[in-house]
Amino acid sequence: MSYGVVGSKSGHLLVETLTGSGGTPSDAAFDRFQSVWGATWVPGRLTLTALHLTFMPHRVGRGSAMLKIDLRDLTGVELGAGVVQRTVGLRTPGHVGRLRCLGAPGLAEQVAALAEAAQHAPTRPPRGRAGLPAPEGAEHRPGLLPPGLPRVSGPG
Repeated sequence: MSYGVVGSKSGHLLVETLTGSGGTPSDAAFDRFQSVWGATWVPGRLTLTALHLTFMPHRVGRGSAMLKIDLRDLTGVELGAGVVQRTVGLRTPGHVGRLRCLGAPGLAEQVAALAEAAQHAPTRPPRGRAGLPAPEGAEHRPGLLPPGLPRVSGPG
């Protein structure tokens, strides 16, 4: 699965709290964003990848109030009403993030499709050889170099 940018759009984001707090990392991110910006429409740029949705506010003076949502945490994507600019609702167990932008119907379809794919994608295996059994006949001793690698020694 590629981690490249799928799409990017300018718009305004408003975060609404549904319950006290959800248990997902995305709900925690919504809480942090809302503690900085409150209940106002925040102008910025939304960037969508295959696994995450990132919103970067235009106002730099507010510190690091970037919002990063894991698409696997989304429980629903909604398309709101509007004449010129419609809203896309990004629902998690504890919050709804509403993005007001041009081209909202296409964005809603794209986010919904990527969220569905992300929820059905297998989780990543651990990095390196962690958790994998050692090859048959190989013994592990600290300081033992794999065959074919020269030993490097410093000056002196």
